Amino acid sequence: MNETTTLTPKQESFCVHYTTIGAETFSNGTRSAIAAGYSEKSAYSQACTLLKKPEIQQRVRELHSENLGRSNITIDKVLADLEHDKLAARQASQYGVAKSCTELQGKYLAMFTDRSLIEDVGKQREYTEREKEEARAIAKIRLSQMLDGEQRESEGKAKAG
Repeated sequence: MNETTTLTPKQESFCVHYTTIGAETFSNGTRSAIAAGYSEKSAYSQACTLLKKPEIQQRVRELHSENLGRSNITIDKVLADLEHDKLAARQASQYGVAKSCTELQGKYLAMFTDRSLIEDVGKQREYTEREKEEARAIAKIRLSQMLDGEQRESEGKAKAG
């Protein structure tokens, strides 16, 4: 954190509660504010005010980054979990759950965006056809790699069993 900016103990506590993965307060400003010692009546407005402050945003980013590093959460692990859950859901005939997993994977790969617009500091631009094709190719490669890994894992389990 920036050495010239010091958070109060209450603000630091808010940030810690807000970024503690798995806690009831994780990413919930109101609950984090209450846990940090702000009154229940003003917790919502306090959380809104705190989350708008640049020094709080910076500290939240720092703590979030530290927590992700400690918990070893990666994009690859999240995608692998989604693939595992999707396959398990299909085996259990829970097709709605399987569809949701597929949709989340597709969203990560930006596969369902027809217009492909992005915002860049308030400006919008449309991707060129070449950029769209490159993104689709990368998405296909990633999905193929993920499916190949799952298939090898399944084959390994079958041989072991």
